[in-house]
Amino acid sequence: MNAVDHVDLNPVDQALNPVAPARRGGAPPWPRLLRAELHRLTAPPAVRRVAVALPLLALAFGLSKLFTHSPDTGPALREADVLYREFLDQAARTGMPTGTIGRDDFFDDPRYLMESLSFGDLRTVLLGLCAAAVVFGIVTGGADWASRVMLTLTAAEPRRTRLFLTRGLLVGGLAMATAALCGLLLVPCLLLAAQLRGSAAGLDGPFWAALVSQFLRGVVLVGLLALLGYGLAVLTRHVPAALAIVFLYLAGADRIFGGRGPRLAEYDMDGLTFAVLNEKPVIPMAESDCIAGPGCGAVHVDLTSADGFVGILLYLLPVLALALWRSTRTDVG
Repeated sequence: MNAVDHVDLNPVDQALNPVAPARRGGAPPWPRLLRAELHRLTAPPAVRRVAVALPLLALAFGLSKLFTHSPDTGPALREADVLYREFLDQAARTGMPTGTIGRDDFFDDPRYLMESLSFGDLRTVLLGLCAAAVVFGIVTGGADWASRVMLTLTAAEPRRTRLFLTRGLLVGGLAMATAALCGLLLVPCLLLAAQLRGSAAGLDGPFWAALVSQFLRGVVLVGLLALLGYGLAVLTRHVPAALAIVFLYLAGADRIFGGRGPRLAEYDMDGLTFAVLNEKPVIPMAESDCIAGPGCGAVHVDLTSADGFVGILLYLLPVLALALWRSTRTDVG
């Protein structure tokens, strides 16, 4: 019998490799490969613990609004009166014009106002999930290379392109599913906080359309960043090296992009994620205090969510292309 027709795996290989050939002369069917890789990605205890912890943290963050906000505005109004009188006294002593500044400008509303605060809270959770997604992609993409399990995987699945795409699909899909679950747990908690500790006024159709749009964009963003981490890990074949690339980029992005003109200054990852997750365009020039300079010009670039996604794809697609090339065209060992 030809060696291509049958592969005998010893017990150790069988334990490491659930993708044992299901038929002679070829790779296992794609559904079986998908199930096996899903099991492999979710099998590590650390991955399962994080997958449970992230929704619980999102739930705790939402419920914390019940304790950090209060429906009693009396103390805040009294504090605003004191601050406003101090401001008027200082203005009288220095001759500083008060303009249109009033007591309301010193009022820090302790209530949870769903209409204005929910977008920032959802963005905070999504940004945390973005960071977790990058690390998840790096760990799942590079762990098998470090443990040499990839040798066994490619022996059972000779079509490396299919293996690379299947794993990438699962990494992105799992990250998006986790982000969706966290968002679905968070929003009801915020609504509960608004009902009990603040105000739910203004929650009309346009509000929910904007919030759902931000939520969906965030879910997609989390999936894309998980793929970016996965691509870096497959490209480097080394988890610490991929993590080092991410941290070095974060540390040097301001120096790389800052001062390179307004448009380029917005195309670091911070500016792109802000554009994707922002519920409205960046600050219009008429409402900004910025006067001059490249950074000021960057503030006035109305970077839309579509621009943000395009910029992230400019990072992602070359990394995935190089990772696929190295995964399929170079020696696994």
